[in-house]
Amino acid sequence: MIAPAPPPPGTPPRSTVATGSRWRQLAAARSQLFVFFFFAAFLFLLYQLYRVFSAFLAPIAWAAILALVFSPAYRRILRRWRWSDTAAAFACTTLVTACVVIPAVSLSSVVTAQSVGLYKQLSDWVTSGKLNETIEQVRESRVGRLVEKLHGQGWQIDVGELLRSGAERTSNFAVTQVTAVARNVATFLLDFTIMVFTLFFFFRDGERMYHGLRDVIPMDPEHKDAIFYRLYETLSAVMRGMVATAVLQGILTWIGLLIVSMPYAAFLGVLAGFLSLIPIAGPAAVWIPCAIYLAIVGDTVRAGVLVAYGSIVISVADNVLRPFLIGERTRLPTIFLFFGILGGVEAYGFLGIFVGPMLLTTAVAFLNIYKEQYATAEAVPAPPPAA
Repeated sequence: MIAPAPPPPGTPPRSTVATGSRWRQLAAARSQLFVFFFFAAFLFLLYQLYRVFSAFLAPIAWAAILALVFSPAYRRILRRWRWSDTAAAFACTTLVTACVVIPAVSLSSVVTAQSVGLYKQLSDWVTSGKLNETIEQVRESRVGRLVEKLHGQGWQIDVGELLRSGAERTSNFAVTQVTAVARNVATFLLDFTIMVFTLFFFFRDGERMYHGLRDVIPMDPEHKDAIFYRLYETLSAVMRGMVATAVLQGILTWIGLLIVSMPYAAFLGVLAGFLSLIPIAGPAAVWIPCAIYLAIVGDTVRAGVLVAYGSIVISVADNVLRPFLIGERTRLPTIFLFFGILGGVEAYGFLGIFVGPMLLTTAVAFLNIYKEQYATAEAVPAPPPAA
């Protein structure tokens, strides 16, 4: 029987090798446990921070959007007057606040007076006997006679009930909105104060915040730059395009209603401006009912003028200005941009006008990164095995 060869000099015993292997396994398990604990604690802290800041996310988001849009003005102030960061941030915050507050205050008095007058008129119209007189007037008009013919041919249309229910719903909606506005004035002032306060720090410390956030993202530097560039282009384009289009369409609607001597023109113009931010509604939800009203009361000339003005003049801003300001810079298909804005409004409210396109353009940026890094790599055939 041949005895086993002795181990070479310096070889540790088997028990020592086994012990070292177990220690390495324990060290790897300990490292994995630490990693799990770190990320679990980090996610828990992020969740708690979300709970702390959730009540202020809307004003903080608005401050971030305004800071992105007006960041060129802030940098221009820094370069031209060579002010400190604090002085330039204070000046730019004051400028943005003035651009928002002064037009709102100057217009709010007229709009408030007209909205209160409209609410009182609707209430009197519903509670008094003027509603029945209006229904009879509508039935005797050309539109009413046309509806009656359609009703006689099988179209189940009750003009009186339609006007009555519409007036009641409008009155109830006005009551609800007036009550909600009065109740939410304090909340609005608080959110506006938080937004202005946060905007100042975003102007002053925004660049440091950006670099800090950029450094913690585990991606290639060029990919991070591409994503942040697309986000900035999308937010600035949507903000400038939507606001410019809304202001222009509101003014054009107000001018058109003044031309045809429509009452409550200022209130309806502001309403058209807000509705222009919603893709489906738009200013047509204001001037078309006004044209129908003029046709019902028998003033077909002014109704035709308003229809022509709305179709040619008001629609130009929506069909020309909005795609030029938004679609060209975001480089997103119009249909995707449409559903992005509409779905954003449905999910996030008014803030979704900007959140929807932002999420859409981020997804497109990630898709481009995937095509460059993974899809292209998978398409390259593997080299043949060596002989």
